[in-house]
Amino acid sequence: MAFVVDGSEWRFDDWSAEAIDEALGRLFERIHVARSRGERVWIGDDLQNRPVLGTLSVWELWSPDCPVRLPMELYQELAAALGTTNRYLDENDWPPGIEDTQVRIGPEPVAENPDVGWAHHNARAGRAVACLGLRRSGVFPTRSAGGAADVHWVIDEQGHREFFRAAIAVEHDNEETIQRLAPHAYPDVFFLEQAWRGLSDFKGGYAAVRRELQRHLAVYDDHGWWIFTAPPPSETEEDSRQAPGQTPDQRLIGRRFELRGLAVAPEKPDVASDRTSRQARERQLKGATLYCHWHGKIEPHINRIHIHPPVPESDEKLIVAIFHAHLPLPGKR
Repeated sequence: MAFVVDGSEWRFDDWSAEAIDEALGRLFERIHVARSRGERVWIGDDLQNRPVLGTLSVWELWSPDCPVRLPMELYQELAAALGTTNRYLDENDWPPGIEDTQVRIGPEPVAENPDVGWAHHNARAGRAVACLGLRRSGVFPTRSAGGAADVHWVIDEQGHREFFRAAIAVEHDNEETIQRLAPHAYPDVFFLEQAWRGLSDFKGGYAAVRRELQRHLAVYDDHGWWIFTAPPPSETEEDSRQAPGQTPDQRLIGRRFELRGLAVAPEKPDVASDRTSRQARERQLKGATLYCHWHGKIEPHINRIHIHPPVPESDEKLIVAIFHAHLPLPGKR
């Protein structure tokens, strides 16, 4: 779960100062976000020395000889982003085929590209590595003499999350993989640590629910905070109708999830009043007792994801608390 900076795009001869500033600033922001989430970023051996504008290296873009004028703040961001970034060739564990750096990206001609080769060969080996690009964005088929692999180019937050969601499948989609990658694929979801023990409690185990589980988690991540907190009567983020200071009721919250393709509902009142049923849904977080009665229905009558609305203890993130086939109900134990 790492990124490599694609140095092949670092040719600025026909770029304006504004375009260079925007592209590099966006890249440095991605590097900062990746590091804040504990994700690795690599660069190639020659990225900081190769010509990027005429004969000038990236560090020489602020020299008197440079035909464009870039802000000094960008220089400082460059130093912070690349000054301590690791070189991928210093790694001890190289993927098979890495000596082949002739790679085709989509319909483009085959070209020498060690940076893309690092991502390509890692992906072929079942290790998720994406490229941090300047302009290229999205998923592209790549091919070398050793085979083919889809590689992600990331330039923004949406692509960042999409890469890690796809990485779950690349790295063999099992219980260990989802637990390890979920905080990166769904960074706006707060996962209680004990929740992961419940993956085997689903009917059919994790393998039976993995696709639907990941679909739920993506919606929780992308829309969960808004669904639970946005004032009524708006039903989607695109709906501008709001009554400031009011909170959505259960009916509206359920409707918002429904419009995102999920069946999510609260438990009925008799569950809260039954001691055994209520305690099965309670979890502790930083001294607070959370009654996690909202639940996503993976199937109509079985397999549940118990969640809790955002609270200060979760840094205002939606909480995923319990995975289970079905928790006890009053009179059905």
